[in-house]
Amino acid sequence: MEKKRLFYLDHLRVVLTVLVLVHHTAITYGADGSWVYKDVVPTNGLSVTAIILTLFTAINQSFFMGLFFFLSGYFTPASLKRKGTRVFLKDRLIRLGIPLIFYTFLIGSFIRYIVGFKIEYSFSEFYQNEILTLNSINIGPLWFVEALLIFSILYVAYRKFFIGLSQASKVFPSNRKLFFTAISLGIAAFLIRLSWPTGEGILGLQFGYFPSYILLFIAGTTAYEHNWLDQIRVKTVKLWALISVITIPILPIALIATGALEGNMHVSGGWGAQAFVYAMWEPFVCIGICLWLLSMFKTRHNVTKKMWRTISESAYTLYIIHPLVLVSISLYLHQFDLPALLKFLIVAVTGPVFGFVLSAWVCKIPGINKIL
Repeated sequence: MEKKRLFYLDHLRVVLTVLVLVHHTAITYGADGSWVYKDVVPTNGLSVTAIILTLFTAINQSFFMGLFFFLSGYFTPASLKRKGTRVFLKDRLIRLGIPLIFYTFLIGSFIRYIVGFKIEYSFSEFYQNEILTLNSINIGPLWFVEALLIFSILYVAYRKFFIGLSQASKVFPSNRKLFFTAISLGIAAFLIRLSWPTGEGILGLQFGYFPSYILLFIAGTTAYEHNWLDQIRVKTVKLWALISVITIPILPIALIATGALEGNMHVSGGWGAQAFVYAMWEPFVCIGICLWLLSMFKTRHNVTKKMWRTISESAYTLYIIHPLVLVSISLYLHQFDLPALLKFLIVAVTGPVFGFVLSAWVCKIPGINKIL
């Protein structure tokens, strides 16, 4: 029997999409991280703005893409069951593969040109010299779509060949299991980052973050199959929300104690205290925030209205085109001598507004709804 639509998950996905825009805006104006355009380049000594924005992106990074994978995993079993293997895979290739190619060779290439090659080349010269030769490919945020396509294929293979070999628990994990899961994720991330530090990877896939991404996608499929979302207890949510609140200040304290204010920042990977603390810090923040958001949205936002439906239907489109929106606004603001924090606030507000308006218009183009 098909489960009824859970509107709060649609609304949560919208909020996560907005967080993606704000996250990339923060990197534009001084936060540490990877993004196609940086109006403020971090220096050895961290400014107050850079510290604030970097803490925001660190907290955000701990959970928002992992929760995206959880939601994607949650909707995967029903889609596969409803469509069958052949149609499901065809649908995934269309809805994920076409936007990935479109972004990589059109939107991403155009952004890469106006940001880094506009003075050196004409666009046609840039495309011939950099894109067609694959010298300057920009997958950008569509790495998520790329990873989700891979996860979807692997899930189909699992359902076909290995479903009988193991059965996930029908009961939502206990606090003890959640604790040991967090420890295991932290250790796995630390070890992987010895070879693949954050910010590095293949075709946009930063493997240092993938332990949590993989686990949360699997958790999403399991949550659907065994109704985990109805089993999350209030006591569990409160406990892990408290753990997250207590854990969050540990990272900045540890970084300051190890010289971060003087430019000594080595959190991305390697055998160092900062990298180890960061890797262990992330999953404890992640679990608490994810549980709190799922519980809060289920309690308060499980009804929908026309505006929410319109926004929800265009969220995926916004995710695809948001770099073009953010970079355009940021390049326009570059000419004005304004504080970086003020520019951040302007783009963080106007970016989602203009982005959703543009996305809603794009979704009305005939045939686009079959892809997006």
